[in-house]
Amino acid sequence: MWAVWLIAYAVVGNDYIVPSFSDTMRRLGELFTESFFWRSFGMTLLRAVEGWAIAFACAVIGVALGALSKKLRFFLGPIVAVLRTVPTLAVTLMLLLWTSRHNVPVVVTFLMLFPVSYAQLFSAYRSIDPQLLEMAKVYGISGKDRIFRIAIPQMLPTLFSQAGPNLSLAIKVAVSAEVLARTYISLGGMLEDANAYLEIARMVAITLIILVTGGILEFALGNLTRITDRWSHGRKGEAL
Repeated sequence: MWAVWLIAYAVVGNDYIVPSFSDTMRRLGELFTESFFWRSFGMTLLRAVEGWAIAFACAVIGVALGALSKKLRFFLGPIVAVLRTVPTLAVTLMLLLWTSRHNVPVVVTFLMLFPVSYAQLFSAYRSIDPQLLEMAKVYGISGKDRIFRIAIPQMLPTLFSQAGPNLSLAIKVAVSAEVLARTYISLGGMLEDANAYLEIARMVAITLIILVTGGILEFALGNLTRITDRWSHGRKGEAL
């Protein structure tokens, strides 16, 4: 990608279309010295995590209700399908009429992540061995032990493996919503300002920061699967 960047800059020869690598790195260093950037970075990260956490919590509740009743699962199915197909741009524009520019990225992130989290959770629930649950009932294992010793250990590897990509996606969605909503004190707002004043190198530098942040979070949360592996092996040992 770096080589393509250098070649594109050499071919185009226009800093307003493809900025130079050195100029972009200089703007990147300048960003790290700006207090406004760090405030914007923190607020964007907070909005992304907030929308991601709310989506995950609602997905947990939805899957739990669906596990208790097939009627509730059939009721939630069309709602999730509608949320999955709602156009993000249209929702963002409508939300600008109903709520503040600060809340728009949170709501948009929730609407984008909830169907994804629900599908992942439901898939993890369906992956639990039904014979294992039936055997637990036959041997009179309490509901608490069935949840914490059987269901959760089998679901966590799938959930933790998706936590990083989901949070990375949440950051990208939140930034996009901030650009559309012109949210103040945000990376999206900084991107909008850089675009308005044709500060292309600054805009690319902010974009690189967003990409690197998403990659770091995805890598860091990907290591959570090691915890579930130890837990699962421990539970299997206890069962044996």
